[in-house]
Amino acid sequence: MLGATSPGANIMENKTKVHDFNDNLEWSEQQSDEPFWDAIYRKAFPNMVWHKLCNGNTEGQHRGVDRLIYLSNDRILRIDEKKRKEVYQDILLEYISVDTINAPGWIEKDLAIDYLAYAFMPIQTVYLFDWLMLRRVWLHFGNEWKEKYEKVSAKNSTYTTWSVAIPIKILRNAVALSREIKLEMQHA
Repeated sequence: MLGATSPGANIMENKTKVHDFNDNLEWSEQQSDEPFWDAIYRKAFPNMVWHKLCNGNTEGQHRGVDRLIYLSNDRILRIDEKKRKEVYQDILLEYISVDTINAPGWIEKDLAIDYLAYAFMPIQTVYLFDWLMLRRVWLHFGNEWKEKYEKVSAKNSTYTTWSVAIPIKILRNAVALSREIKLEMQHA
C-alpha cells in the first residue's frame, strides 16, 4: 500500500502491484468530475465564477495544470490535482517520476500552477497548497525529508516512481512558516 508506514523501514517498495500510468490517469480524470470539487473550490475561492477541467494530453497538462479556476476579478488560477484512493496521514511528494532516466517528479519541476490540490477521495478532503510556498519548502527541506521520512516506490512495467511520505502536520506547518520571508542585501 502506498503511504503505509512500516516500523523501522525508510524505504517501502510495492512488490505485489504493478501500476499502469494510463489506468491511474483514467481513474484520476474520472475523480475530477466529482461534484465535491465545485464545493471545495467555491469554499477556497469565494469569488470563483466557474472552473474548467484540463484533461487529456495537452500542453497545460504537461505543465501540471488539471483545472482552471476563473475568478470574478478576471484572474485565472491554475490547479494541479493529486488524488489518492485511500486515506493516509501523509502527503506523497514525487521527486523522481521515471527512475530509468532519472526524470524529475512533479515536486522537482517548475510547474505553471498556482496551487496544488491534494485530495483523499474516500473522505472528500482536500489540502490546498500555494505552489510557490510548497516549492520553497521543498527546496529548503527536500533532502532532509528524503533522509528522514519514508520513501515510497510505485512500480510500473518498465520504471519506478519515487515519492517521500511527509506527515501532513509537518508539511502544513512548514508551508505556513514559509509565508514569512526576510530578504536582505549584503552591502559591499
